[in-house]
Amino acid sequence: MLNFIKKNHQLLFYATWCSLNLIQASCTELFDDEAYYWVYTRFPDWGYFDHPPLVAFLIKAGYSLFPNELGVRFMMVLLNTATIFITQQLLDKKNPWLFYAIASSIAIVQIGGFMAVPDIPLLFFVALFFWVYKRFVGNMDLRWSVLLGINIAFLLYSKYHGLLVVLATLASNPRLFRRYQTYIVAIVALIAFSPHLYWQYTHDFPSVQYHLFERNASSYDVRYTIEYLVGQVALAGPLMGWLLLKAAFDYKPQDVLERALKYTLVGFYSFFLISSFRGRIEANWTVPAFIALIVLSHQFLVAHSSWRSWLFKSLPISLIFIFFVRAYMLPIIPKANWFPKDEFHGNKTWASFIKSSAGELPVAFIGTYQKASKYWFYAQRPCLSMNNIEYRRNNYNYWPVEDSLIGKRVLVVGNFDSSSHIDGNLNWDPMAMHICMPYYSFSKINIKAAGRPTYNNQRFKIAATINTPANYLAWFRQTPYDTVSIMLAFENEKEKVITYPSGLSLRDIQSVDQEFRINTSVDLPKGNYTFKFAINSCTHQVPSMNSTGQKIIVE
Repeated sequence: MLNFIKKNHQLLFYATWCSLNLIQASCTELFDDEAYYWVYTRFPDWGYFDHPPLVAFLIKAGYSLFPNELGVRFMMVLLNTATIFITQQLLDKKNPWLFYAIASSIAIVQIGGFMAVPDIPLLFFVALFFWVYKRFVGNMDLRWSVLLGINIAFLLYSKYHGLLVVLATLASNPRLFRRYQTYIVAIVALIAFSPHLYWQYTHDFPSVQYHLFERNASSYDVRYTIEYLVGQVALAGPLMGWLLLKAAFDYKPQDVLERALKYTLVGFYSFFLISSFRGRIEANWTVPAFIALIVLSHQFLVAHSSWRSWLFKSLPISLIFIFFVRAYMLPIIPKANWFPKDEFHGNKTWASFIKSSAGELPVAFIGTYQKASKYWFYAQRPCLSMNNIEYRRNNYNYWPVEDSLIGKRVLVVGNFDSSSHIDGNLNWDPMAMHICMPYYSFSKINIKAAGRPTYNNQRFKIAATINTPANYLAWFRQTPYDTVSIMLAFENEKEKVITYPSGLSLRDIQSVDQEFRINTSVDLPKGNYTFKFAINSCTHQVPSMNSTGQKIIVE
């Protein structure tokens, strides 16, 4: 048996890795974002509000084979396994047992390897990028130029900050700018990525607006930076993250590939450290640096036996920790009350409860694309997330779901009525539900400010353009929609929203693109605010969000 393991250790490692994730993928209920990305597949397109389209294509391919949780995640499991294999091929000095120990010590690489999220294809194409790049710099012929360009396009189709990998690589090797093959790579990448760029152009670049402006915090909080630093050590761990990070940062690159990896490692962690001064950073945004982390820490530990022994000694504890996390995700383990946010227990239960409560009625959720998407998946019924002013815009602002509900009898679910909360045993925050007849919301209307608003002597002034779907205009001539108000919403630093009528209603909208000016009385206390346009809905005091935010200082 020992000889068999020695001879077939690589096959056994990857077979075990892939099998564990396939089992986990089939037995664990969907996480919030996985359900949302599954809804992407109901509306195939070259782009989406939050992300490029590759995650949707992969989910659709797997779901066509297995119409369940396994299908949603199937392609991701295969890509995750392939990522680890390609990463191993990037090693100059080979120590397979050390490599297995490093890969197995990083919990997020293991546990996250079955999730249907854009980070999985991104990490795969980062590993493949460096594999192709090594051959490109060794032999700059047309073949490797085209392959590298296509790979860069797939990096961007996975997630936008794949671009940082390319920029870091260029910075690590400035001589590339003197080679015409580099420009062939750029042209191929641009052509391959052009369908998504065209989608952004025709939709007024919503992803740019969201990621660069709408996600920023209103003011800096030192906790953002502290959470980022602690989160990165934990993400690389759980136990030996500090050791792997130190080993990777201490390692001195020996060739052009390792130099590109080192620049990527330093570049990613530095970029998001600086970004933490603008707002909260999600820990997983640095995941593309994990290829460099694994390779460079491996190269360092090969030459430092004392550090290596620490890793091997801690490995059993790390694996036990990972085992318990995996086990907890299974539905046979009850939800723990101390767990801060549990996205993978009880989804089928509450979705079934809402479905039975709705009967034949369609359902709309207020301000939660996560619940709407999970209901759609587990109830197998289309539904809407109406994004209100206390939430954020997302792809439900674009899909033709809202259109199909206007004027109908709809069950509305949301945290808007404390007197009729749903049973709290359903594993979510307090929610209420009531029936709207007729239902109406107009979150697909997009209002764009023309310049910055002004506020002086309690007078608020702004010029803007209302972009309205053509099929909405007929509703604005009918009761009760014609009197629906366009609102001004001001969110202070404590995230409390104050609303004022703008003086305009939907009957004032006469065309698809219409310019207007507002000059109205608004009484705001001193402070910093984020201003947005909103439109009232059939659910009282829950207007939809209809614009990006703009900063206003009241002195």
